[in-house]
Amino acid sequence: MGSTSEMVFESSPSPNPIHVMLVSFQGQGHVNPLLRLGKLIASKGLLVTFVTTELWGKKMRAANKIVDGELKPVGSGSIRFEFFDEEWAEEDDRRGDFLVYVSHLENIGKREVSKLVRRYEEMNEPVSCLINNPFIPWVCHVAEEFNIPCAVLWVQSCACFSAYYHYQNGSVSFPTETEPELDVKLPCVPILKHDEIPSFLHPSSRFAGFRQAILGQFKNLNKSFCVLIDSFDALEQEVIDYMSNLCPVKTVGPLFKVAKTLTSDVSGDICKPTDQCLEWLDSKPKSSVVYISFGTVAYLRQEQIEEIAHGVLKSGLSFLWVIRPPPHDLKVETHVLPQELRESSDKGNGMIVDWCPQEQVLAHPSVACFVTHCGWNSTMESLSSGVPVVCCPLWGDQVTNAVYLIDVFKTGVRLGRGATEERVVPREEVAEKLLEATVGEKAEELRKNALKWKAESEAAVAPGGSSDKNFREFVEKLGVGVTKG
Repeated sequence: MGSTSEMVFESSPSPNPIHVMLVSFQGQGHVNPLLRLGKLIASKGLLVTFVTTELWGKKMRAANKIVDGELKPVGSGSIRFEFFDEEWAEEDDRRGDFLVYVSHLENIGKREVSKLVRRYEEMNEPVSCLINNPFIPWVCHVAEEFNIPCAVLWVQSCACFSAYYHYQNGSVSFPTETEPELDVKLPCVPILKHDEIPSFLHPSSRFAGFRQAILGQFKNLNKSFCVLIDSFDALEQEVIDYMSNLCPVKTVGPLFKVAKTLTSDVSGDICKPTDQCLEWLDSKPKSSVVYISFGTVAYLRQEQIEEIAHGVLKSGLSFLWVIRPPPHDLKVETHVLPQELRESSDKGNGMIVDWCPQEQVLAHPSVACFVTHCGWNSTMESLSSGVPVVCCPLWGDQVTNAVYLIDVFKTGVRLGRGATEERVVPREEVAEKLLEATVGEKAEELRKNALKWKAESEAAVAPGGSSDKNFREFVEKLGVGVTKG
């Protein structure tokens, strides 16, 4: 893969490495994929500055060996971190109103990122390209102000990208207040029921702020010379081909597959790594453990958590369950697991932790299936690790990802339809679905399909694979200096 970086430096007008600045919305699901992209860019001999809020920086410093502004080698390049103070404390109630918060973040962020760009210019390390992820479309305006090319890393599926794109330009009918149960017919996407579209696009959604923040990116699409997607061609071939004729989308995923090959002690995780989970998994037979994790933001009702716990006990399967304290701005209590489950764990039948290295857990031979909220990072990690899933989506893109996992990728079984269903799935059904995903003919079929996607994902990021080629082209454009328009 060295030829790419050679092409970059041969065509670069400056003796200094090309400098790419990545600006991330805070949160594990945003920081992780963008940081993986940053490490990949740096590995080609470029200089990367990763920028996010001080609130997230504090958490990253606690779990990683990060010193602000210090260069860390990655491949033949390097990466460093800059964090800006957003002026509101984590406990500030104003964060609870997402629209108010993102508006505040835009005002502060524009100012602080502009300051950083100027500072590096004065240090003779001018920024050659700005890259952001969703929720912070204003980064494109900063790029425009300094006449710097900009790109976006889309951290959901291409199918969801298509949904937002067509919603924004009005070319496809979506549910309305008068027709709330309208089916959505997107080009090259299965027909989606009203509760299967990204839920922020439904008029009944309580998260109108999320809808507006994401659509802000689509209003700015013409400002970006490239939209990088953490997916791979074989996974969503038809919709990727279709969308690439409408805007400059390029798949570069699964980013976690590439990033884990890069030697670096830097990660976006906010908890210190531990081998405790992996050691416990080592003691379990092959395909015998149910891994349960609902990410860092998705929050199930306490009653549902209890039913899942009793369903796990009823199934007789071993379990590894990640229970994280919810973010402060959700204003909800930490889940409490039933005493019976804790007793089962104490007997060695399970393990309950507040964090685990998910990529390594999913790659472990003892894991039989993954009970997941179907966030895109978890979806990509399960597919790329060859692990069947039990789908328990709540909102946002999770409900659309669940449709794909069950009906298109055929690696999952359904445990619920999302928060709008307002149903607590009973323990009997939980046990039935867990066994369906782990034992018998259906389980074998799910595993076979998952392993097929694992092989496809590895082919995509291997030298000459679709994602590898797309990424090389992207880096070459950075090297010759991208022209806008």
